[in-house]
Amino acid sequence: MDTPERLREFLRAIEDHSVIAVDTEFIREKTYYPQLCLVQIAAGNSIWCIDALALDELSAFYREICNPSRLKVFHAGRQDLETFYHEAAQIPAPVFDTQIAAALLGRSDQIGYAALVADFYHIELDKSSSRTNWAMRPLSDHQLDYAANDVRYLLGIKNKLNEELLTRDRSAWLEEECCRLVEIDLYESDLANVWRRIKGITKLMEPEQRNIAVALASWREVKARKRNLPRGWVLKDDRLVAISQAAPSSTAQLHAVSGLAPSFLRRYGSELLKAIRVAGKGISVSDEPFSRRLTVAGKALLGDLLKALSRCAKDNSISANMITTRRELELAICGQLSIRLYEGWRDNLFGKAVRNQIASTNSKMFD
Repeated sequence: MDTPERLREFLRAIEDHSVIAVDTEFIREKTYYPQLCLVQIAAGNSIWCIDALALDELSAFYREICNPSRLKVFHAGRQDLETFYHEAAQIPAPVFDTQIAAALLGRSDQIGYAALVADFYHIELDKSSSRTNWAMRPLSDHQLDYAANDVRYLLGIKNKLNEELLTRDRSAWLEEECCRLVEIDLYESDLANVWRRIKGITKLMEPEQRNIAVALASWREVKARKRNLPRGWVLKDDRLVAISQAAPSSTAQLHAVSGLAPSFLRRYGSELLKAIRVAGKGISVSDEPFSRRLTVAGKALLGDLLKALSRCAKDNSISANMITTRRELELAICGQLSIRLYEGWRDNLFGKAVRNQIASTNSKMFD
């Protein structure tokens, strides 16, 4: 669908549908923001593929997709929702995510759409176009068929999973997860918290080093947005950590950090040193729980909690990763209370037991 006339036909056709299946094809390998290329919609017995690159005006389309009276069914929809948020400045809520629903019912927390199609319909999907450059035009019939298949079975899968959720009294669990999925904060990069996504930041032992990492992460985020480049194209995580460890205060010290290209230093050297000089004057992570280290007693407690988590997951036929993670248990032992484990169904299922076990332990848990 690549003309305004056909788009209007589509909008009229879905007016009476309260539930639709949605998938997107986008590219992001060379950009900070995703570029929406194709949107696939299934409603009733019909499937449409909307060419987002060919249509200049999509505001009416986004209004219909974001209509709060219409349920949108996605599979692993977080990136799709982020793409819509970037394009339309709103989230197409409410949603039903079949990957999350399947995980709440005991399947792998990363189960793919094709696996669910095979499970419920005994059909093996053709994935030969999974590496397609969706920005290239024209798209072949084979590519469009592949794209259409991504929503062809989605409504049926949703119905089957919904029946299981009702039977096992876990519909409220999914509602909680999907409400979290459409929170705008999830798709806004808060400059004060972008440091949390840095791989290897826990290697930084000194408060000064961590504060430099916070400053550099914020600087990198602003630069990546402005230039619409992936964060790693501006400055890779391992180099950011290396600079933070070195804590350079001069051009010579910055140039001594290994792995930094001369062209990068010429372009950004003075900006980096400026960011380093002001590090710690804004947000500081010196007292963040992640920086604490478990004692021997704390590590023993962690082992006990991991065993308890495994038993809980087995007893309730659910993936342990859906309940909590090792990292989150470490944070809980270190006194962190604002964690996902202590919210909603997770708190009832396992969080309260974790709090009680931590509270009953008299030994020193962390340094």
